[in-house]
Amino acid sequence: MVPWKTVHHIIQCPRCQLPLRNPFTPACGHSLCSHHPPPPGTLVQPKLDVTINKVIALLGRLLDDDEPRSPTVRTRPDSPSPPPDRPHKRPRLHSHDSQEDEDTDDLLSHLRALHLWNNRFEKELLTELSCEICFMLLYNPITTPCQHTFCAKCLYRSLDHSSLCPLCRDKPPGFSFFENHPPNHTIELLIATAFPEMYAERAEAIAAEERDARLDTPIFVCTLIFPGHPTALHFFEPRYRLMLRRCLEQPVPSFGMAPAPGVTAAQIDYGTMLEVRSVQMLPDGRSMVETWSTYRFRILERGTLDGYTVGRIERIDDIPDSPALPPEPSNAELMQICTSFLNQLRRGTAPWVVQRLNNVYGPPPTDPAQFAYWVALVLPIDDYEKARLLPIRSARLRLRLVVHWIEQLNSNWWFNSGCVIT
Repeated sequence: MVPWKTVHHIIQCPRCQLPLRNPFTPACGHSLCSHHPPPPGTLVQPKLDVTINKVIALLGRLLDDDEPRSPTVRTRPDSPSPPPDRPHKRPRLHSHDSQEDEDTDDLLSHLRALHLWNNRFEKELLTELSCEICFMLLYNPITTPCQHTFCAKCLYRSLDHSSLCPLCRDKPPGFSFFENHPPNHTIELLIATAFPEMYAERAEAIAAEERDARLDTPIFVCTLIFPGHPTALHFFEPRYRLMLRRCLEQPVPSFGMAPAPGVTAAQIDYGTMLEVRSVQMLPDGRSMVETWSTYRFRILERGTLDGYTVGRIERIDDIPDSPALPPEPSNAELMQICTSFLNQLRRGTAPWVVQRLNNVYGPPPTDPAQFAYWVALVLPIDDYEKARLLPIRSARLRLRLVVHWIEQLNSNWWFNSGCVIT
């Protein structure tokens, strides 16, 4: 049962230590009476906090009109003590049986009325402390400059789709304003005091939802990426902005990248894991993200979570080549064929292609396991064909496939004429 006196005590102004009057909540999260000067830098008089003012109005309305009155308990004429403040059952005396029965009935009637009043107060208070987006008890409540309060996660999701307040359509500051924004301390204390069990259940439900969301690997369906290379990404779609926020909550922020299927190409079930190295949040909620590709994976099962792809994945690692027989040609010979092809490109009509490869991804790696990926980036063939490198678990077989592509390119008349653009 919600103790209304405790609720009334919580709604106090931290500045004047009196009950809040027409309160507003600045960006610091501490609610103040409206007659106090606003925080420095405030250009206009703040609006009134909608939720807290509704709670104050609820308290005033119920206390003024509907609070049950304590029953009057009759006393013996010769008793010098005044009527007690709280009704209680006195020891029954045989000469006052009828009087005591009336007192007992009054007491029971008062307790029933008080119980109904408390239930009504608790129900209406819960309504006022519910989020207007998810219609559940507020969790980590954030008050916007227009003085509407929402769950933090609900507000973030809303800003992914629109920069306007979900209720009044006022335009709040940019997305960066609400990053690490402190909660409304008065509302948070009200909820934790009045509904502790419900608040704990809400926290457990949100934590379980996040755990379930992290069971499956988020996959950004965009382009082909090979392991061991940097990748810069621009997140602007609401679904991928949500995906990025969830990734950043993990101990090691990461997500998968898989190439999008082409018009005639089938869906590709292989991708590369990207580890987030740095994130720059823009004021409108977009993000510039720098990542590093770490390892390959196979998508065993895929689904959709809040609009983006998630999957159950299996990591793919190389299997060492058997040293029983010396390979022919050797890895060094295969790498030399690739190097000769790159030199051919440098001498052709588009030397900038290889130069850009050097500038973006660095010089050619000496490790055969990474060398095939590096060369494949510059080959003028379709990404769907290049994706055949992802499931191969032998560095030598990848080199042989790249050499096969080079031989096909060299056999084409248009490539021998110097054109390298498809």
